Amino acid sequence: MNPISFECKAFKDLPAMELYEVLCLRDLVFVVGQKITAVPEVDGEDPSFHHLIGRDQMGRVIATARLSLDDTPIKLGRVAVRDDLQRTGIGSALMREAQRIIGRRPATMNAQAHLEPWYASLGWKREGPVFLEAEIDHVRMVWPG
Repeated sequence: MNPISFECKAFKDLPAMELYEVLCLRDLVFVVGQKITAVPEVDGEDPSFHHLIGRDQMGRVIATARLSLDDTPIKLGRVAVRDDLQRTGIGSALMREAQRIIGRRPATMNAQAHLEPWYASLGWKREGPVFLEAEIDHVRMVWPG
């Protein structure tokens, strides 16, 4: 796996091109790759989140997630890794960085149900039943803090 650099920025601190790259990656992963069209990818909530951005050695955005660092519990979402780099450890590196930022504070996320074992292997715990979000089975996962 190539080295990845991570940076977490408030929405207001994202230059236009960086925001564009993040939104393009999320669109490629969720809309093009997973065919999620039941809800808009650009949902109007991004301004209230910090954005964790992973770049490869060439400076390309290859991973991203958003965190509501001002909320309790913190909400983690829009976890995305470029399709051709999934299952290479980049997602785990992204999640470890998100968890480092979250620290001992409690956090929650709605995870796609088929990814529950992976999130559990990273220390997240399922809370509650499977539910439908964007026409995909999800589970609520919590970070114990």
